[in-house]
Amino acid sequence: MPPLTANSWTVSFRKNTILGTPPRRMVIADLALPGVDTYTDNGIPLPAIANLGFKQIIESFDVVGVDNTAGTVANYTYAYDPVNHKLLCYEEEAVAAGGPLPEADAAEVPGPRTLRVVMIGW
Repeated sequence: MPPLTANSWTVSFRKNTILGTPPRRMVIADLALPGVDTYTDNGIPLPAIANLGFKQIIESFDVVGVDNTAGTVANYTYAYDPVNHKLLCYEEEAVAAGGPLPEADAAEVPGPRTLRVVMIGW
């Protein structure tokens, strides 16, 4: 199976608004992954910043909900890598119980699933 790319995501916007002073854009969106491609080392590339509703930068990226489609067995903890604009997936494994969560490996298929995310930036 091929690795996931920035084009693997389907983006559905829920809310896109401007808040505060100085102004910041807040975007709530659902990001969906297919169930056929594999995890890529060092994170899944995300769509271009402009395709997520921003002009320059994403300052905060939080996964606030996960819809695991039937048949998805692994659960992950997610972290945003702002330097490389990627989503990192970490999982609990028996050998790591009680220790730090290891990053998912390239043999895993993290979809199908839909992530509800809240992003702030400009």
